[in-house]
Amino acid sequence: MASHNTSHVEAFAAWLPGCRWFSAKNLRDIKTQLRSIDCIDLPPRTDDGEKIQLACIQFETGRGETTFLAIVQFIPDQHAALTCRDATTDAAVSEWLLELVQSGGTLQTPVGRFVGHSLQQQVGQAPLTNNLSTSPLGEDTSNTSTLISTQDANGTTINYVSKFIHTYHMGIAPEVEVGLHLTQCGWSGAPALVGWLEYIPTKKEQGGAVATVHQAITPSMDAWEYFRQALLQGVNANDALLDIARRIGILTAGMHEALASTKDSAFSPQIPSEKERWETACSMTEHARSVWDLLSTADVPSLFQQRLNDILAHQQRVLDALEVVARIQQTAAYIRVHGDYHLGQLLIDQSDQTLHVIDFEGEPRRTLAERRKKTSIFKDLAGMSRSFDYLCHRPENSETQVKATDLTRAFLTAYTESAYGQCFYPDTKGEAESLLTTFMLDKAIYELAYEAQHRPDWLDAPLTAVETFLRAGRLFVL
Repeated sequence: MASHNTSHVEAFAAWLPGCRWFSAKNLRDIKTQLRSIDCIDLPPRTDDGEKIQLACIQFETGRGETTFLAIVQFIPDQHAALTCRDATTDAAVSEWLLELVQSGGTLQTPVGRFVGHSLQQQVGQAPLTNNLSTSPLGEDTSNTSTLISTQDANGTTINYVSKFIHTYHMGIAPEVEVGLHLTQCGWSGAPALVGWLEYIPTKKEQGGAVATVHQAITPSMDAWEYFRQALLQGVNANDALLDIARRIGILTAGMHEALASTKDSAFSPQIPSEKERWETACSMTEHARSVWDLLSTADVPSLFQQRLNDILAHQQRVLDALEVVARIQQTAAYIRVHGDYHLGQLLIDQSDQTLHVIDFEGEPRRTLAERRKKTSIFKDLAGMSRSFDYLCHRPENSETQVKATDLTRAFLTAYTESAYGQCFYPDTKGEAESLLTTFMLDKAIYELAYEAQHRPDWLDAPLTAVETFLRAGRLFVL
């Protein structure tokens, strides 16, 4: 049913800004820019028998219409006013989601239909018979992930991770598309995709993914937390972390090889034309200009203000450097990449120390077309390199023996040894260093904007990176 009454609007307006996944915090007036709320009754009920709903919330923003999805329960307070409760991780919701996905079933509603898609037969799983437990995972800022422990018909416990996608896009989701591709390739470096749930609005032929289900890696820890704990312990961490950095390099090369191993036009490698190189450069420079505009009026801690002003005074040098990606003749093919690659996107299986890549959705705030676009592998290499720098830049890690340059060198050396000769890796060291510098600088500019908006106290890391470039003309030497 469509819900436009005042109580629902008031409830959402009060609740949404506090949601960590709500990425439209720059809306001037939520109630004014709210265009519609469609609340779809879902089959599961809470323990007290109250219904759970999927809320489709549409906003009109400066960039067009944005749709957010939330699984909620409306609860009247003592004054009969409605309040909202997030029900995404409720056990009843997880059971409903798994059953619909694994059965490949369809649920028709007055405003659209849900369609489950299963790879169950491909991965040889027995049907779910009992939902044992659920628990929320991590602090993802764009989705809600849930660990679901189940039992199949054979009595075997199987753990899944469901990811509910809060920003709705029509079209094939990169997480689904890449998951299907890696399954077909037989690459084991990522948790297997079990299936996904699609929502197709009424009168629309195409829908979009609202949730994915993957096999869980348990027990596991993300690589950022693993490195952080090892650095805090400070005992014999150097060799162990350098070894893991090398293994990440090898894993990353294998990931890129798998992503490029196809004749499917959506994944097939292609040498970038001059037009495509300039499109990449223009995207970087336009983004940089928008960041300069943001930073010129940003309220940042006083200890960073002069450093920020000095960087803003050298805007043109940075813009010229970003255009290098268009000016050099590239021998390396563009391919599909991870797109949002950092230590938090790796899981370390604590039972055997194997590494697994997760979250192939790309940068959530970009359009589907942008996230599916082929680009240089140095986008991923730069993301991971900057992640090592962030790790060692934290004050609590500043006195450790292992340095960001050591970890980055171990990572990139292992990657180069594994990837050299592949179509996506440059023929010359000069080309590789130019692309690495350009993409690392682009990433640091992105970090400046993010930290200024969300974590001003973290600004030192990206500021130092851009200052290093302005002083040395590069960020890392291969």
